[in-house]
Amino acid sequence: LRPLEHLVPTVLWVQVAEVMAMMDFDETAAGWAADFATALAREDQTLAVQIAKKALDSAKDERSKAAALGASARANLLAKELLSAQEAVEEAVKAAEKAKDPAAQAAASRTAAKVYMALFRLDDAMKAADASLEHATKSGIRTAEAAALKTRAEVCLAKDKKQEASKVARQAAVLFKECKDTSGEAAALELATRISLATKKGTDAIRTANEVLALYQGTSEKDKEARAIIVVAKTKQALGEMQEAQDIAQQAVDIFDKANDMLMQGVMLKQLANICFAGGNHIDGWSYAKEALTLFREVGHRHGEVAMLNQIANAHCENGVAEEAIHIGEESVNICRELNDRPGLAVALLAIASAHLAQIRFAKSDQQEQQMNWKARLAGKEALGVFQTVGDRVGEASTLKTLATAFLNYGNAVEARAKAKAAVEIGQAIGDKAVEGENLLLVAQSKLHENKDESARLARLAEKLLREAGAASAAKNAGDVYEFIHNYGREKKSEKKAAKVEADVRTDVTVDIEEGKHRLGYFHGFTGRVIKPK
Repeated sequence: LRPLEHLVPTVLWVQVAEVMAMMDFDETAAGWAADFATALAREDQTLAVQIAKKALDSAKDERSKAAALGASARANLLAKELLSAQEAVEEAVKAAEKAKDPAAQAAASRTAAKVYMALFRLDDAMKAADASLEHATKSGIRTAEAAALKTRAEVCLAKDKKQEASKVARQAAVLFKECKDTSGEAAALELATRISLATKKGTDAIRTANEVLALYQGTSEKDKEARAIIVVAKTKQALGEMQEAQDIAQQAVDIFDKANDMLMQGVMLKQLANICFAGGNHIDGWSYAKEALTLFREVGHRHGEVAMLNQIANAHCENGVAEEAIHIGEESVNICRELNDRPGLAVALLAIASAHLAQIRFAKSDQQEQQMNWKARLAGKEALGVFQTVGDRVGEASTLKTLATAFLNYGNAVEARAKAKAAVEIGQAIGDKAVEGENLLLVAQSKLHENKDESARLARLAEKLLREAGAASAAKNAGDVYEFIHNYGREKKSEKKAAKVEADVRTDVTVDIEEGKHRLGYFHGFTGRVIKPK
């Protein structure tokens, strides 16, 4: 059985780092707040962490401590250190409670809601959003109330309560406008755009995205205008208008090119590369990604360098250039170990594991195939541990899928099933049917010889889940796997006899030394041949 091709981990339309960096309202009035907001906007996680730490060290009361801890949580969200963000924000909530300051409590609870959303703890996120709204109302600060409403709308969208999300987001936008808070209004309208896309209201999505852009066109705030342009571009991308999305995003790059701001030019090029890759335009995607990489290197933005190396490695892997993916991934791994960039390290290791797995189909011998498989498992296991350490459930599920595929190809169906089932559970927990479906398909494959009927049933269920997730290509592949399972064992006798004379028709019972699991046969995951020893 041929497993599904490696899929890029499923992500929200706007990733956590982008949410924290793009037009996010922050009512913090501390003297360091402006510099901190700039660090977030420029995706400079090192500087953001430093500012937050300095603010915490100099905090003289519980209110200022709460603000600094909240900033630390936001910086860790940018870095995708999700469990560290959780630890910081929960301390921020405690400090705000001790301060007995409704505005501080509102801010801390609002940040807590964002962290819990990133961790897919949506019930906790809703409780935090409701607490933020309650505290903001008590404070009498209308902008704080608007920010709490926006956060509640985000949680509603994450919980698939789209109608309520739309209503609350509009309330937030109106209130921000009444307060003459342009940044807050833009953030609320950007959220309204995402909600319209989620409800398949393309016309409304374009209209609200353009409303965001109109707030900054002709102003001196060119950095915010560039971000608004990216909102419009991503909306076009989501609607399938790829070339127009690419042309619009180029305008954001041009803004920083004219300003000779190489770091932000690199940030915008990264966004442009994302749009190209999403639209299948890999040639331009690679070009923009490499240009962003060069800029980040020139300005010494090491985390940006890691992000681009990982993006390029993944793109090579997706396009079958496995050897180059491994080379670039290893370069990223070295930088990540130097910087102690754990999330970046996990992504790089996963790219390397996926690339080794992709190489297997070109193996010239069983020995070479086993070596490639071992390397895939080695990198995958380290990636899994890191993803679990930082709290990245999506990355964890994607790595479990890669490991399950590797074990399935190796012939260890028991271990493959365990890894795939764990990924299915994550898919169910985070409400991602694509993750659930693609891993359920691996569970189905692992049961082929144990229970063919159950294997076919699970494959059909996986196909259904993938169709519901809108993953048409993956669903088609799942349908092909179902047909293979359904027809397995019905080959013509002549075909069976032909198989018996193949050079690798059987292998002695072997042992997976690392896992201590005996193989009862040799499973050719990429050719669809299952050979059992006599």
